Amino acid sequence: MIARRRGRSSPRRAALALALALTACSGGAGDRDTIQGERFREVEAPAPSVATYATEAGEGAAVLGAPGADAVRQGIEAASAAHDMPLSPDPRLARLAQWIGERLGPNGEPPPNEVIEFFARHLGLVEPVPHTMVLGQPAETLADGIADSVGQFMGRQRYNRWGAAVVERGGLTLAVVMLSWRWVELEPIPRSAPAGQALEVRGRLLGDHQNPTVVVAKPDGQVRRLPAGSGPEFDVRVPTEGPGTYRVEIVGRGPRGDTVIANFPVYVGEDPPRAVRLDAGPAVSGDAASVGRELFALINRTREEAGLRPLRPDDPLRDVALGHSRDMVEHDFIGHDSPTTGTAADRVRAAHLRSGLVLENIGRGYSAAEIHRGLMESPGHRANLVNPDVTHVGIGVVAQPEGTRNAFVVTQVFIRQAERVDLSGAPARLLDLINHARRARGAPDVSLEEPMSEAAQAAAEDFFSDPSLSQQDTVDDASAALRRFAIAYRRIGGVMAVVADVDEAGALEPVLDPGVRFIGVGVAQGSRPDTGANAIGVVIVMAWPR
Repeated sequence: MIARRRGRSSPRRAALALALALTACSGGAGDRDTIQGERFREVEAPAPSVATYATEAGEGAAVLGAPGADAVRQGIEAASAAHDMPLSPDPRLARLAQWIGERLGPNGEPPPNEVIEFFARHLGLVEPVPHTMVLGQPAETLADGIADSVGQFMGRQRYNRWGAAVVERGGLTLAVVMLSWRWVELEPIPRSAPAGQALEVRGRLLGDHQNPTVVVAKPDGQVRRLPAGSGPEFDVRVPTEGPGTYRVEIVGRGPRGDTVIANFPVYVGEDPPRAVRLDAGPAVSGDAASVGRELFALINRTREEAGLRPLRPDDPLRDVALGHSRDMVEHDFIGHDSPTTGTAADRVRAAHLRSGLVLENIGRGYSAAEIHRGLMESPGHRANLVNPDVTHVGIGVVAQPEGTRNAFVVTQVFIRQAERVDLSGAPARLLDLINHARRARGAPDVSLEEPMSEAAQAAAEDFFSDPSLSQQDTVDDASAALRRFAIAYRRIGGVMAVVADVDEAGALEPVLDPGVRFIGVGVAQGSRPDTGANAIGVVIVMAWPR
């Protein structure tokens, strides 16, 4: 999801669909720009960059190159009619298809995802990275091949934009088709802006999407969410500070839950880059198990770099994630909300796991590095990866064969689950925190009374040993155990909190009453159906002197 929630992720890009084997040859655009064999570390932009992001298609041809352009157009129109899915041409997608066609790998595979995204942003496109289809077929069957292949994609995903290019490769005529979904109308947004100038993000969501939210990752990696009402219109000013890249994402609530509608970088105080730097890691991963292991390592490396504690793997949580990945593959959808299992929180509850915080990321790609990079470039998904409150993760990966390689559908489910901790020093720690908070309010210190602490401790332990007890029952029992001391006090009361960390109970409002002079503290840890595993229960009884 983006979840607290949370949203996304549409598949990062589509399969290679080749009707004929391709012979290895140069992409034809110069060694530095060609992605084949050895992975070069930089790819330059093919043409001058546009100045603004826009959702208007502009003027130009829907299919570039010849011969075969008419057959491609006929195939697209046939698939669109057969699936009752209207598609509008976008000349920028045609240009993107042409650039990709010039940079196909030895077996006809498209360039790495980060190259396609860089080219798309270079053209001013704002939606998630379009799906790429490469088809090599004799001219007389090209239209039927396009209709069939595009139709298969339409069975899994809603599209409303397309563009294509025809390129010659090793004596074959290849069609590169880009399919995209554009569910937003935006006023043009500059790709670069002066430092300190607010970015004005205005527009409206399209289709069934509502509840727009603008999510921004600042250059330092901090993520800020800017809700924009129930929608579909939105008007948000994104503040900027120092120079650097601000990643702007628009999220809307759709039929499959929170969905990334747009995602693009804005370069503040600097020009847009003229080249993209590639990761030298492998372009594909071997199998689902290795992708899962690599993603777990990448998550914890990212958290370490952010100064956060690593996440722990959780087998029941992994089963939840794996079940959702299988559901998406078997039923041909990508989304957080499933028609059969509901939301991420529903799936966690169905597995009898309890947590006050459930987050979910979903993605698709050809390697762990590509999937992780795509999630990190989405501010909402990045926020889940570096959330300081989550403690455990389950990662479910399912492979989807595509010709000679596998694509991988991934679900990551994050929860907060308390660990077993040493509570021997907890009462003294809470006393210090309470008195610190009282001094800040001008209230006198309280003292810890042994009989009161004994009653509070017994009540805290009973809370976990008897799941039928409510928090109010527990407080009442602790107060009742002190009735024999009632003559010594004007009033006796209590409060209870279930927390993940003892310090969270250090400033409970009732304990800050300036009339309280004596307290007792009980702290216990345990598991109940309504608290999750290893929850910490804090019971504090209070006394007002006569």
